[in-house]
Amino acid sequence: MSYSFFEYTKSVQKEWDDFVKHHPLGSIHQLSIWRKLQQKIPGRGEILGFGVKKNGKILATTFCVKMETGFFGKHWYYSPRGPVFDIENPEPLSFLIEKVLSELTAKKGIFWRFDPYLPPNKTLPQNFQIEEATQDYQPTDTLEIDLTLPKDDILAQMKRRGRNGINKALKKEVCIETITKPSPQDIEDFYRLSNETTDRDGFSGHPITYYHHFLKELNPYAVLFFATYEGQRIASAISTFCGDKAIYYFGASTSNREYNKIKAPTLLQWSMIQYAKSQGCKTYDFLGISPENQPDHAYAGISQFKHGFGGYRKCYQPGKEITISPFWHGLYRFIKKLKK
Repeated sequence: MSYSFFEYTKSVQKEWDDFVKHHPLGSIHQLSIWRKLQQKIPGRGEILGFGVKKNGKILATTFCVKMETGFFGKHWYYSPRGPVFDIENPEPLSFLIEKVLSELTAKKGIFWRFDPYLPPNKTLPQNFQIEEATQDYQPTDTLEIDLTLPKDDILAQMKRRGRNGINKALKKEVCIETITKPSPQDIEDFYRLSNETTDRDGFSGHPITYYHHFLKELNPYAVLFFATYEGQRIASAISTFCGDKAIYYFGASTSNREYNKIKAPTLLQWSMIQYAKSQGCKTYDFLGISPENQPDHAYAGISQFKHGFGGYRKCYQPGKEITISPFWHGLYRFIKKLKK
């Protein structure tokens, strides 16, 4: 087998990031800059990185973020959209899982949760007791746009309401701002619009410091956009553009009904799609739509807006968990079920 196990250090950062950025299962969630972001978020502890090599070549990697349970000082570990591995070659992943579990056991974690970009028809190694997670941090269903298509073909596949919304905003002379290095005022403006959105739609947002860290630590991959009408910023969004993947993360818009008629968010999305294409991304991920035949899903409302851009449904398996401490993990799962 001749696999070797290694820990993430500064010395392997470039090699690690190059592997993740060019891998089909790789994403910004498993880059070194995402590790830096996690270090800024309250409630997160150390971020461990592990990988597998063969003949000096990286075959699999994962970051594991320490997450506090909130009771008895217990913690668990989470690998967002990891591990990154070759779906058709499970041996390096099995080796990685075995070694990571040994490391996390020594760190007294009670379980390990992970949610790679794993299609529904693929299986994980059978030599581990893997169960579905109590909670999904990443969506199982999303909408993607193929950015390798010509611009006119991307427009043509949109629903009529999507194209009409773009044209209406253009006729109203809505302007789009693309900000790679936002000022404190830019983040304040986004946060104001975000609060209007969460109050209106019933979602929970993040504190303003989170968006500040997100845009700072993920620079240059994270970009802030505004749609402006008659000097007023009436819609905003934050997306990431990394490797082959563009991901729409946060959206915000005014609750002013007159401004809503202008369809600024639709033009904003179209502008971000074009920006993603200009950055060499191959897919634009809307980051979550409601699963099929679930009309009451929490994403139902926003899904209708996203479907207006055409694209195709992409499905992934739910998050997985491996038990490290049976008693504490069982108690954790029991408490989570009670809270549902």
